[in-house]
Order: sequence, then structure tokens, then C-alpha cells
Amino acid sequence: MKRLNCTKISNFVWILTALALCGILNTAPMALAAGETWTTRADMPTPRWGLSTCVVNGKIYAIGGGQSPYGNYLTTVEVYDPTTDTWTKKADIPTARAFAGASVVNGKIYIVGGSPGQQMMVSTVEAYDPATDTWTRKADMPTGRTFLSTCVVGGKIYAIGGYINGPTCFSTVEAYDPVTDTWTCKADIPTAKLGLSTCVIDGKIYAIGGITREMAGPGSSTVEEYDPATDTWTPKADMPTARGYLSTIVVSGKIYAIGGSPGSWGGILSTVEKYNPVTDTWTTRPDMLTARDLLSTSVVNGRIYAIGGSLVDFPWSPCSAVEEYEIRFIPTDFNRDGTVDIKDLLILIENWAQDEPLVDIAPLPLGDGIVDVLDLEVLMSYWGLNVDDILAHWALDETQGIVAHDSIGLNNGTLHGEPVWQPSGGKFAGALEFDGIDDYVETDFVLNPAAESFSAFAWIKGGSPGQVIISQTDDTGHGTRWLWADPSYGRLITRLMHPPFDPLLSESVITDGQWHNIGLAYDFIGLRRFLYVDGAEVAKDTDFVGGMSVYGGLHFGASKTLDAASFFSGLIDDIRIYNRAISP
Repeated sequence: MKRLNCTKISNFVWILTALALCGILNTAPMALAAGETWTTRADMPTPRWGLSTCVVNGKIYAIGGGQSPYGNYLTTVEVYDPTTDTWTKKADIPTARAFAGASVVNGKIYIVGGSPGQQMMVSTVEAYDPATDTWTRKADMPTGRTFLSTCVVGGKIYAIGGYINGPTCFSTVEAYDPVTDTWTCKADIPTAKLGLSTCVIDGKIYAIGGITREMAGPGSSTVEEYDPATDTWTPKADMPTARGYLSTIVVSGKIYAIGGSPGSWGGILSTVEKYNPVTDTWTTRPDMLTARDLLSTSVVNGRIYAIGGSLVDFPWSPCSAVEEYEIRFIPTDFNRDGTVDIKDLLILIENWAQDEPLVDIAPLPLGDGIVDVLDLEVLMSYWGLNVDDILAHWALDETQGIVAHDSIGLNNGTLHGEPVWQPSGGKFAGALEFDGIDDYVETDFVLNPAAESFSAFAWIKGGSPGQVIISQTDDTGHGTRWLWADPSYGRLITRLMHPPFDPLLSESVITDGQWHNIGLAYDFIGLRRFLYVDGAEVAKDTDFVGGMSVYGGLHFGASKTLDAASFFSGLIDDIRIYNRAISP
């Protein structure tokens, strides 16, 4: 981070004063998060499988690989610049090879082991210096092998698993110290395998997937964690899709397992699954555009690049595809580390009063050409939030059209009737105005409220007793009104889990023509509902509450059956759904 000058310090003091006076930390709404999408980028000039990729100074180096399983493999080195979407040729690696390990230490790329051709393997280690475009021979790895994986902890390279021409895979683990140019044996990985992939989070190595027994053996779902400090291995939750010849990469403290093969020459995969080491759980993410195995992945500026690979399981067919995966992120997470914190605030201060597209995000979604208090307000609305907390968000800041965009990109709503966009009429920026006659918004399925904790919040102004703000539809009849005004006095009420359980009714009137932030939270662990108005808890269950599964979409501004008395008359703004029970 650059040193702050006097003007920046003055801005910082002014910003902190503004936060204290305005109470932004407690009152501002949550803003939007970007969606998860795959995009095609410029093809790699040399199609190949079994290549290695590494990142140095924001550029991706693609090294080695093969084009035919029956010939010699490649010495090719090409570098990709994601900023310009262009490729450049670099000095060849001295030893042709595929299926090698590749790691970066102090700006230099180390290529370890691999295979120079069919049924061959090497123990050779070569280091590449991008600054001089030169290669240097290093001490050989003690155990020559191919289809291994390497990663770095504490400046040392760990070479794990692999294969030689024999009946079994390797469980060998060896550590290389670039400073002393020496190797040391470490504790074997419990599950011997080839074609595995390894990643590092918080100083621990995660060895994921792979092929067991031999090259045509079955894929593995095993995940094993290695602690270099204690030289011990610990089993972790299995990957949902057993596979080898995959690639893994870390973004914001999560591991993404991409592509691969189920093994036994059983085809290739486009599957993407995300592992959270904190919770030891896996989730499914959008598939890669091109199914392939023997690919390599790298990350630059929070975006994953899937490069090359084979388009068939065997005989391998080289691929030149490059696909970019944009991780779901919060726009104010400027450094893309998954959490909005002081680091992001400092980035905003550094760009104060400038036209910086990365930081100029308000009014949402495109900004107004200057970094100012509007951007600060959005940033503080996310303070301390992790990207995994957000399930869906409709800012309702559009100015035209029949689509209410979910900023995550998966749950866009369709306008029915003629609700009117009010670009400057919302609690925060724009809002959507409903006529109370036939206006509503419909989305596809977002969540099953009986299966997990969740929360739903919205800002509203207006409405009348008996009108609905959010409801869930369902063909089985179990859909219900999440947030609505009771028919007698306009008090906030929910019918979630009714029947069989009674509705939860508050004493807070929400139809008085003032802006109100209303919310519903369901605690799946505690089996209780909570209602909130303007940041205060106004009702909660005193006994356990649970219900039937519901798989319908949502209605904003009407009940699930669109009965006439349920249509909302007024403004709705900033609808947010979280995948946990929260309080404002």
C-alpha cells in the first residue's frame, strides 16, 4: 500500500467523522455482489494437455505439456496477460515434459519432475526467472516421478504423490528448499495416488482427488490435509465428485476443484466444486464451459483461468481453450479477499475524488464517475461481511425494463403488471413502485426454507393492511407469505411454517407511509422465527417451529396465489436474502 499523503490523511479523518455522525455502520443497506460466470478468453497459441501454469507479476506462464501420448512432449513456454488478453512466446524449458509439478518461490518458477514422453519420467528440477527469461538447473528430486503435484509453504516446495512405470501409485512426499538447493523426505500421504491436485490455505496443504492404483484406475474423492509444522496428515470431507487429472486453485480462502476425469477412462468432466476448509464442506458451482482433464488453472485478481487440457479421456486430445471464471464477490471487496474490511477502506481513501472504476460503484451498479461519499456509504454497508453470507440481492435500482436483476446473477425477477421504476425514489438510490392492483415481481427458486437457516430483508414505504411484500410459491400448496402486513392493523407478520404452526405476529405497524426496514430470520438449528423492524427484534417464537419443504420461486408485492387483496401498493427497495439467520 502506498504511503498516505496529507490530503489522504485528511480524507481519512473526514471519513471517520462522517461515519460516526451518520451511523453508516448500523443503518446503511447491503449492496450487491457480482455473479459467478465463465467467459471465453483468447486461446493459448499451442494446444496441449498436461501443462503447468504459474503466476508471476499478474501474468500466467504456461509451461510444457503434450500433444500426442505417443510422441515426445513439449518444451514450449507461453505467457498470458489477462489485462490485454494476449499471449507471448518465452524461452523454452530445457527439459521437455508434461505432468510436472510447478510452483513459485520469490518470483521464480520451479518445474519439478514429470514425463518427457510416453512411459518415461524424470527427477529434473529447473527454475525459470521471468525477469531475465532464463532457465537454471537445480538439484534433482530424490524420487523421479510424473503425475505429481507441488505447492509451497514457508518458502519450501512440497512434491506429493505421483507415478512411475509400475503397478502402483506413489505416496512419497519430499520437500525442496530453494535457498539451500536441497531435498528432505516427509511423511507419506496416506492415500497413494497420481493425477491429484494440491493447494495451500493458512499454511496447510490440501491434497485433493487423484487416480488410484494406476493410470487407468478409478478416480478418488479423498481430501487429506498436511501440516508441515507437525509433518502429519488429517483426513477431511470427501470431494462430492470422485476424479483425477483435475486442477485446484485457491480464491478468498476457498478451494475450487475444476474439471478432471472420473477415472478408468470413463470420460471427462466440466464439474466445479468449492471447498471451505473452515467448515469442511463442499458446494457445487457453475460448470466450466469446456469439459476437460489434464488442464491447469491459475488465479489473477480474483479470477480463475482454466487453461488447456485434453478433450477426451484417452487417447488425449490437446485443447487450447482458456476460460475465465469470475468468482462471486462484493463490489466493495476491492482487494478480492472475500471480506470487506480496513484494507478496502484504505483503497477507497487512496482513490478519493478520482474517477477509478474499481472503486466508483455508487450509485449502483455503474457509479457516477467520481469516488465520493456515495461509494463510502456502500462500502460501509458491507463492513465485516463475507461474500459467502449473501444468497441473493435485488437492489431494484434499474431505470427501465421488465427484469429485476439479482446481483449474484442466478435469480433475476420478472416484472408483471406495470410496476414503475423510480430511479431516485428509493430509500437508497432507486426503488420499484407497485400499484396495489396487479403489479408484482416473480423469481425462480431461491431456497427451501425448511432445509436451512436464512434471512430476508427489504425496505418498504406505503402499503395497506393485508398486503404482501414477499411470498413463496409452490405447486404442493406449502408456499406461504414470508413478509406481509396483517389484515387488521398493518402489523408485520409472517406465515412461514404455517400450517402446521401458527403465524408469528408483531405489534409493529409497517403501513404508516414511512420507510421501514423489515426482516424475517429462520434459525434452522434453534427452529425459531424472528421478525425485525428498523433494526429491532419485534417478535420471535417461544417454541420449536419447522415445516414442509418448499421449492417454488418468490413473489415480491403479492401472495403466492395472487389474490386481489394481497397486491402491494407502495415502494419496495433493496431486497436481500442471506444463507444464515442474521439480525440487523
